[in-house]
Amino acid sequence: MMKKILLLLFFPLIINAQTAFISGSHNLCDNEKEVFIEIGFIGVPPFTFVYAIDNINQSVIQNISDNPYYLPASNKGTYTITSFNDAVSVGAFNGSAEVILLPSPKAIINSEADTLSVLYPILGYNDVSLGNIEKITWIFGDDNTEDSLQTVYHSYLSNANGLGIPGIYQDSLIVIDVNGCSDTAIHQVWIQDKYWMYIPNAFTPNLDEKNRNEKFCFEYHSIRENSFLFKVFNQQGELVFQSTDALGLSCSSIDGGWDGTYFRTQEKLSSGIYSYNLFFQEIEGWKHNKYGTIALIR
Repeated sequence: MMKKILLLLFFPLIINAQTAFISGSHNLCDNEKEVFIEIGFIGVPPFTFVYAIDNINQSVIQNISDNPYYLPASNKGTYTITSFNDAVSVGAFNGSAEVILLPSPKAIINSEADTLSVLYPILGYNDVSLGNIEKITWIFGDDNTEDSLQTVYHSYLSNANGLGIPGIYQDSLIVIDVNGCSDTAIHQVWIQDKYWMYIPNAFTPNLDEKNRNEKFCFEYHSIRENSFLFKVFNQQGELVFQSTDALGLSCSSIDGGWDGTYFRTQEKLSSGIYSYNLFFQEIEGWKHNKYGTIALIR
């Protein structure tokens, strides 16, 4: 008889032991998908509960085995539990959690360009982001280096000849405000392997002691050498020099260039202004026909 009385007295305590507890305060930046609210249980899994936002019931969450359970929350407001039971019976619930919605900063990049030449692979950036910004971070896509200044100039990776490496690079600006909210802006940069040509306008084939500028030569990049034709004319329109050898007229070649002599007799031409006509195709096939003048100074 005594055993039965003890069981009757103790059984209500077992029923009331099942409990769900929700707590916490969470800041949700308005560009984030969700935060996670912790809910702890006392009882026998699986657990089932209903939660409310600002006293409006939401979904039924069933068959939960995780303890604690992290409820994804994407709306601002006060979250509470309105019903709960474990595998045995209905239980109690208490506590509340707050989700506060915060405005996020807006990362904005002001860029000088989005296309660069291999000749000058340097780009200037300016941070013009909106919001109460506390920290900025630039991440550059060519070498993953970082910078934290508002205005930056980045030199992209170059090859052994000092020319930029062609490709498309993705640079990022990450901004974080005083509330810890962040935003990221992306800017793509195309470094083109574009043709270029440098043609001087004078040379001095006088064999002086300085031995400078003795030959007429030029530099080029990304042209079709088999399309090259260079002609030089005197003031009377007579052809005095011509060549189809682009490499032979390159300043980078050993003994490259034109020495200022008449191409038929190898006689030295007199000082004066000579005109030239240059035809070539760039690597992509576009045709160019350039005209100009050269001052021959002895």
